[in-house]
Amino acid sequence: MNRLHAFEWEDQPWLPRVFRDCITDHLRFALEAEEAMEMHRAVAACLKAAMERLGTREIVDLCSGGGGPLLAVQRCLASEMAFPTKVTLTDLYPNLSAFKRIEAEGNGAVRCLSQSVSVFEVPEELRGIRTLFTALHHFRPADARRILEDAVNKRAGIAVFEPLERTPRIIFLTGLSALIRSFLLTPKVSNLSVERFLLTYPVPLCPFVITWDGVVSALRTSVDELRELTAGLGEGIFSWQIERSEWSTALGPFPFTSLIGVPETQ
Repeated sequence: MNRLHAFEWEDQPWLPRVFRDCITDHLRFALEAEEAMEMHRAVAACLKAAMERLGTREIVDLCSGGGGPLLAVQRCLASEMAFPTKVTLTDLYPNLSAFKRIEAEGNGAVRCLSQSVSVFEVPEELRGIRTLFTALHHFRPADARRILEDAVNKRAGIAVFEPLERTPRIIFLTGLSALIRSFLLTPKVSNLSVERFLLTYPVPLCPFVITWDGVVSALRTSVDELRELTAGLGEGIFSWQIERSEWSTALGPFPFTSLIGVPETQ
């Protein structure tokens, strides 16, 4: 693979929570924006089709971070597609404050696990289609394949969504928008603590970390990699569908890639 798997701050287990939560809060805020509704509807359509094949209305979100767009997607499924679902959010390093907010806003349809959950060994009791939003690129190819293999071995449907790709335009725009948003939107993404304020404005370490990780995320993402990751995986017992489309933003069209895997028979 021609992946440029550069250093990403969020991948480091020693990263202080203030930085990790800032990254995931900003990502969630961006993915919940009104201009992302076009993407939400596309995600909802993919999930509805996959869940109908699986005969489930349960979603188990892995690497949830700050929650991403899943609450907006769930609302789209219920209100626009008459397909209500139950969602469980999980993460290796749960953003507890974001999880509590999302659970409260979910009106009983969302539960958030405070305990650490490994994406490589998803507990058997967590039933439903597995989802990963802007998360698979954090793992090196061998580890990303392990995530998919766990779904195949446990005959669990899985849906992966990535809104970036490795092109000069997307890399540049991702870095530029991350830098601007990290300064302008920090007071809006969550409760602005003194610590986060100090690390955003007087000492702008949070904007640096957010911008760096945004650029590296784009460097790690491509449709061709998804095809390589699924080549021969679960052959005869699992089917894979990879699609690339675009959604409109203030910065022009942005890519949207989906990878859907479901067992051939139940």
